[in-house]
Parts: sequence; structure tokens; C-alpha cells
Amino acid sequence: MNTLIKVFFVFIGLRFLKKNKDLSFNNLNFKKLDFSNYKLIRSFIFKKNFHEINSKYVNNFDFLNFSEILGGKIGISLSRQSIFGWHQLNKNKIFYPWSEDLTSKRLINMIYNYDFINSSSSIVEKKILNKIILYHMHRVLFDFKRKKIDQISSYDLIASTLTLLILKKNYEKYISYINQVIDKQIDGFGMHKSYNLVEHTKFLNNLYELKNILLYFNTKVPSKIENKILIMNSTLNEYFHSDGTIPLFNGGNNNYTHIIQESINKESYMKSRDFKGINNGIAFFSDKNKKLFFDVVQPNNNSISKNLSAGTLSIEFSCSGEKIISNCGASESLGKNPEYLRYSAAHSTIILQNTNISEIKEGNPHIKYPQSVTFELNNDDKKYVYEGSHNGYQKKFSKIVKRKVTNIKGSDILVGEDSILSITKNNLKVIYHIRFHLVSGIVFNFTNNRKNIILRTKFNNMWIFKSDVELIVEDSIIVDRNTTVETKQIVIKGITNKNKVIRKWSLEKI
Repeated sequence: MNTLIKVFFVFIGLRFLKKNKDLSFNNLNFKKLDFSNYKLIRSFIFKKNFHEINSKYVNNFDFLNFSEILGGKIGISLSRQSIFGWHQLNKNKIFYPWSEDLTSKRLINMIYNYDFINSSSSIVEKKILNKIILYHMHRVLFDFKRKKIDQISSYDLIASTLTLLILKKNYEKYISYINQVIDKQIDGFGMHKSYNLVEHTKFLNNLYELKNILLYFNTKVPSKIENKILIMNSTLNEYFHSDGTIPLFNGGNNNYTHIIQESINKESYMKSRDFKGINNGIAFFSDKNKKLFFDVVQPNNNSISKNLSAGTLSIEFSCSGEKIISNCGASESLGKNPEYLRYSAAHSTIILQNTNISEIKEGNPHIKYPQSVTFELNNDDKKYVYEGSHNGYQKKFSKIVKRKVTNIKGSDILVGEDSILSITKNNLKVIYHIRFHLVSGIVFNFTNNRKNIILRTKFNNMWIFKSDVELIVEDSIIVDRNTTVETKQIVIKGITNKNKVIRKWSLEKI
């Protein structure tokens, strides 16, 4: 099979590249927002033969965006030599780095930076670059037909669309499939199914670019794209804490928050959303002072969900312009998110026997995960009540976990009730931890009964965390903006010695 694929691409190199030798790639930069990890790129781009480094941040050609910023002969030469060297090294490989959406990302970066790379090229160098681009185009189309629908990313959509339109191939049949891909990746609330706000914004940005590509080539923009841009923008507007940061769920980080906010500010119309009627995702509540996020995502084994954390029923909370309860976050500084930051214990949730709610496997969707995650929202004149449950511990411990969080309207009070329910008469005793990771800079003091903790925030706001049992405080970390900061976590700990254990807690501003 591998030999046949190699023969196929040799055929492309000999036939298709000659057929399309007169194509132009000038003036095709449709970039709206730039999500390149420049800190990481700087760590390798000045190394000799860095194109030989086996890293996705080399293999996606994001370094071309840095080279353009660098500018001048150095930037042009660096770009061109790295592309030529990389292609010579990897052109006959079958799988990685021709897997996932790396081929699409390379193609997009070469076309978007084409004018810069070629600004001082000889005729021979231009021909070589054009051949490399065309080679990528045909591999994009080849892979696009072979991929399952949930494996197609928004970068694949851009790359395949550009390819079809540049090569003047039939695009009409492709429109309906674009609509299917978009529906597969965006939920009913308008949230990207990675449930990571950075990935959500990347997908939204790529829909903008896709729209501009279609307009440039005088091709009708599907109404699906227009509608999803509007609904994804209005959803994006809701996913910020009161301090302006984004919640740290499923690999989310604040490395690109200024870019995300810039994206929102450019919208002329923004409709406020609520979570009413939605039973899956990152639920939220907001008023003038408070913001609550609640993870009730139903995990699955689709490729789009491969970076989901094991943080089911975790919460984050902010009030009066500062965040208080967080998850431990994520990092891109080493090119990937450390797996331990996806563990249940790295989230403000309920954990049994120090075991992950979902089984984490690096680079793949969860193998084992809750088969049932439920969510219900109720509200009246006095309060909003969020209730979620999951059966992630059912098979191993015969337990169902529930969490109810109540927002009292018109006051800075958060009330919680966490339940661990046995589903068999043979009640297995297990240790449970209910964790609340605090942001850095919070000073704490126990009251005499050790059931209450007084918290003082950076802004000198005073809060009291109350529980119906004694509390403990343990060390924790927050990883965000590629920085690790030591902090603390409040922990409710115990053993399930009854068929039903209920722990009550509250957080109130004083």
C-alpha cells in the first residue's frame, strides 16, 4: 500500500506539476488573525538546519509568519531555504508529517506568504517553490477524500477550497460537504466541539478566511458559513471571566486572549446568549458581577474531542473583576500540553480514589469516558440552579457523581452541593476529594472549627468558603500564558461509608 501511494505522488510530481506550471499564487493572503506561537518559533528558527527538527511547529510552516516579520534578505532566505530543505527531506514520506492537518497548514502558510518568499527569487527558485506548492495541493485533495468527516479541520477546508479554486476545479459539489463538516464540528449552541475557546476562535477565524476566499474568486458564500460566523461570535462573547480572561477548560490558555478580544471588537453586531435549552457543553452564568463556568461536556471518541480533559463537572468562578476558582490550565511552551494538566485532579471537580473520570491517552480521544453526562438549568426570581451528573465512576466504583451549583440573584453568593451515589447495595468504600483550585495571590485563614476559610484576594476583596465538614488546603499550580505559578487549593476529603454522601459548600463575599 505504501509503495502504491509513493508511485501515485511520483506521478503527481511528473505530470500534474507540468500541467499547472503557469498558475499564479500572487496576492492570495487572506489571513485575518495570527495564532502562531512566536515564543516557541524563536527557540528554534535561528538554529542551523532547523527544518530537520521533528516538531509540528516546524512541520506546519508557521515559522514563515515569523520570517516575514523578521523581513529583509535574512527573512526571505530563511523562508526559502527552509521550505526547500524540508521538502527534500520529507517529500517521499507517507504518514507523518503528511498527517492530521499539517499538509493543509503548510500549504496555507506558503500561499499566504508567497509574495514575501518570492520577492527576490530567481526564476529557478520560483519554479521550485511553485512545484512544492502544487505538490501540497494534490496531497491535500488526496487526503481530503480519504479522511473521515470528523478528521477534517477548518485548515483542511481552507486548503482544499484554495486548491480547487486555484486549479479551477468543480467547486459546486464541494459546497454541501463543507456544510456537513461545519455542522459536525459546531454544537447547537454555536460552540466548537473541542470546548476550548482558543480552538473555537481559530475555527471562527478560518470561517472568516474561507468567506473572503470565496468572495475573492467570485464564488457564492454558503448561508451556513454566514450563520455560523454570527452565532459563533455571539457565543464567543460570553466565554470570558469578569477579569477578561478565558476559562481554562480542555487545554484553553490565555496566550491569545488579546487576539480573541480583538476579533470580538471588530463585530458590528453582538447578541448576548444564555445557556437555556442546551444540555451539553461548558455551561455558564453571568450577571453584572459574577461569572460561573460549568463543564457538562459529553465526551466521545471523535478526533475533534482528542484534547478533552478529564474534568467533567469542574467549575470556574470570577467576581468583581477577578477570578477566584480555576482549573490548573494548559501550556504550549514545549509544543504540547502536559498530560497531567488534563487529569481530573487538575480541575475543580469531584474525584474518587484519585482516579481520572475519563481515561487520558496522549494524542488520542478518551478510550474510556462517562457514557452519560446530564445537565439541567432551572431558574426563578431568586436563583439560577445548575445541576450536572456523570457515570464515569460507575464501572470501577459503582458510583454516580452529581453536582448542583446555585447562583443567588442580586448577591455575591455561590452555593454548591456535591453528591456521590452508590448504585449497588454492596457499598464500596472509596476516598473522595472535592477540589477547588484558587488563583495565585489569594491569602487564606481557617476559622476555629476549620470548616470555614477566609480568603483575601489581590484586590483585597474578602470571601468566606464554607463547608459542612473540615477543610484542608493543599499546594496547587496554575499554568497559563506559558508560565507556571504556585498556588493553593481548597479540598473537601472523605470516605464514602454510606450509600449516599452529600457535601455542601458555599463561597460568599463578605
